[in-house]
Amino acid sequence: MDEKHYVVGLYPRVSTDDQFRNGHSLDEQKERMLKLCDYKNYEVYKVYEDAGISAKNMNRPAFQEMIQDIKDGKINKIIVYKLDRLTRSIKDLEEICTFLEENNCSLESMCEDINTSTANGKFFIRMLTILAQLEIERTSERTKFGMVGAVKKGHFVGRAPIGYDKTDKKLVINDLESEVIKRIFDLYIKGTAANAITKLLNEEKILNRKWIPTLVDRILSNEIYIGNYVHRKTIKGEEPQKFIGVAPAIIEEEVFNIAQIQKQKNLKNYKRKQTYIFMQSIKCPKCDTIMGGCSSKSHTGEKHCYYQCSKCNTRVSEKKIEKQMINFLDDMLDFFLLIDNTYKPYLYQNSEQEVKKCNKILNELNDKEKRIKKAFVDGIVEEIELKDELDFIKNQKRLTQETLKKLYIKESTKEHKNEMKLIYNLKQLEKIKYKSYYVRKNHLWDKLSKEQKQELVFKYIDNISIEIDKKKNVFIKHINIKKKEIKNIGYLFRKNCFDLVVNSNDKNIILSNYQSKDDMNSYIKLLSEFYKIDQKTLNFNTINLEKSNQDKNLLQLIPNKKQNKFDKDKYTLLRISS
Repeated sequence: MDEKHYVVGLYPRVSTDDQFRNGHSLDEQKERMLKLCDYKNYEVYKVYEDAGISAKNMNRPAFQEMIQDIKDGKINKIIVYKLDRLTRSIKDLEEICTFLEENNCSLESMCEDINTSTANGKFFIRMLTILAQLEIERTSERTKFGMVGAVKKGHFVGRAPIGYDKTDKKLVINDLESEVIKRIFDLYIKGTAANAITKLLNEEKILNRKWIPTLVDRILSNEIYIGNYVHRKTIKGEEPQKFIGVAPAIIEEEVFNIAQIQKQKNLKNYKRKQTYIFMQSIKCPKCDTIMGGCSSKSHTGEKHCYYQCSKCNTRVSEKKIEKQMINFLDDMLDFFLLIDNTYKPYLYQNSEQEVKKCNKILNELNDKEKRIKKAFVDGIVEEIELKDELDFIKNQKRLTQETLKKLYIKESTKEHKNEMKLIYNLKQLEKIKYKSYYVRKNHLWDKLSKEQKQELVFKYIDNISIEIDKKKNVFIKHINIKKKEIKNIGYLFRKNCFDLVVNSNDKNIILSNYQSKDDMNSYIKLLSEFYKIDQKTLNFNTINLEKSNQDKNLLQLIPNKKQNKFDKDKYTLLRISS
């Protein structure tokens, strides 16, 4: 190939931003480069176009095709409109220049008047690229500072995430979408996997959009839902920057933290054919690692489940754990089923506000339904679009009305606080008096399937510490109930709609929170309909609990609410009359 005869490849490139901002379209670049070739008598071998592709790296289809043609000796010069059309990286430019020299190919840029067939051309091309990279880095720094400044002012950068709208650069809660976010977190912390949540959302056509597992996973990991914004979280080698209180919270921080703990547990989990009752709950007695599940078959074909530590290979039978846990599991089932079915309404302090929010959503959906129907009549939307929108509105109405129905039940239940407390305490009284539990008597735990047992353990138990002796006997050392459930129970106790049972010297006593004289008399009156009750009010310093515990008929201890700060601490003791 004659040195003075150049067979050239033209390389025009635009990204979407460049095309709109600077007007350097592909056609304009090609036209000017072809004129240059005509003027200099270059032979054009091919035009290699990369449309809408950034120059941040060399993974560009047309660029790679051009590189291969240079290797094959088909071209000996490449022409670009501007140098930044070829690359924006010093490292990449060095590689390209070295490659061109090795393959007897030169580079020519129209706007910078650069030609690497000369020594001066090679020098200038490197200087221009260094200056270009410097400008890119300075722009990047200015962008970072500008973004941080905006966030500090409470301005949210980028599109509003699901659950929010963007008004005056700030995030505000979208009532309809925020309910979906709450539901996703609620389903997840109750044991529903991200894939199952995705399937459910798509089946119900929630928000009339396509849901994918990665989107659900991102929602579960996004701190914006507790009001925080994490900047540069996904960039390797950089410390992420967290801004607190950027947006109004949709999810309680405790709920978010429980979801993150569950995500970490799920990372260690596998898709299993076998169901393990205490999956991700048993702590290794030797090293405190959460044990995984494994199984084996006996010679009779019966399956046996075990829990095995991945670090020290300690192994323990599920049947042995369940046998040791049975008393606690019966109590837990008895206790939490009662809490779930009877007392949970009291956990919703803002049910009145929730009712207003649901009614607001229903009004918005009704307005939306009217607007879409009018748009169809006016010929603005097609029949297919009308049907999709009406299906979406109908589904959202159904979900909102279901929520509203539950809230009305919660509101009506508040009127029966003493009756609710009575139900629970009568149950406890039966336990104290007869030493017999309903579930134990009826073997309710044993009637549950393994899947149901697993679900209950997952819902209420965080982890279980065990001990194993030399004879491989299993002993329960400690059981941690999930913090959210403990918090719920504490709230019920503080609101005087729930009493606690304390054990002293192997005797159970019902302990109430402070009660006013009127509330206490009302409660005792209700209790007296079932049992003959003796009551005695004593000063705190005159109560001898050790002596009282010997009284088999002692039922309950109620602290009296003071009328004024000078009153002495008094307690009312309730006994079942013989």
